[in-house]
Amino acid sequence: MNILAIDTSSKNASVAILEDLNVILELNNNDEKTHSQKLMLLIDEALKKSNLSLDSIDLISCSVGPRFFYRR
Repeated sequence: MNILAIDTSSKNASVAILEDLNVILELNNNDEKTHSQKLMLLIDEALKKSNLSLDSIDLISCSVGPRFFYRR
């Protein structure tokens, strides 16, 4: 299973590609751009570097933030 993982819970935006539980690639960006300016570029770069297309992604995972939330 190919997983696209996205974390935007802090100023640092992170994108990772996993195959099952193995991390294939992880990219981080901590510049002055907003997530809306850099996230799609990070996803595109991650897919290209891992030689995958969006069609080959089975699951998209994203964080909830910007802080830890506890649900009862």
